[in-house]
Amino acid sequence: MGDLQVMAKEKTFFIYLSFGARIRVRIIRERRKVVDFVVQLEVEAEPGEWKAVVRYNYAHGFPHRDVVYANGTEEKETIHIKGLEKVVIYAIDDLKQKWEAYVRRLGYA
Repeated sequence: MGDLQVMAKEKTFFIYLSFGARIRVRIIRERRKVVDFVVQLEVEAEPGEWKAVVRYNYAHGFPHRDVVYANGTEEKETIHIKGLEKVVIYAIDDLKQKWEAYVRRLGYA
């Protein structure tokens, strides 16, 4: 018998906030458990061209938030929440509540 392969399931969807702003959500699960994710606030810089403003993800093996200033400067902050499911919920709530402030503070408006 060979190794049992676990099939990862990926789901991607958008939450539209206002004309020209959205949240992109990508979640990868294995056996109903979140194993990777991206929750990203995006603004439409030009028609059809979306730019990342704030990105929560699990790249580099730890949950963190990247903020991307309009001038290209980036900052990274570790998120100290246990469980990726909880981090995803936190990230979506944070971006829904503060998206306008992020867009202004980071120089996109």
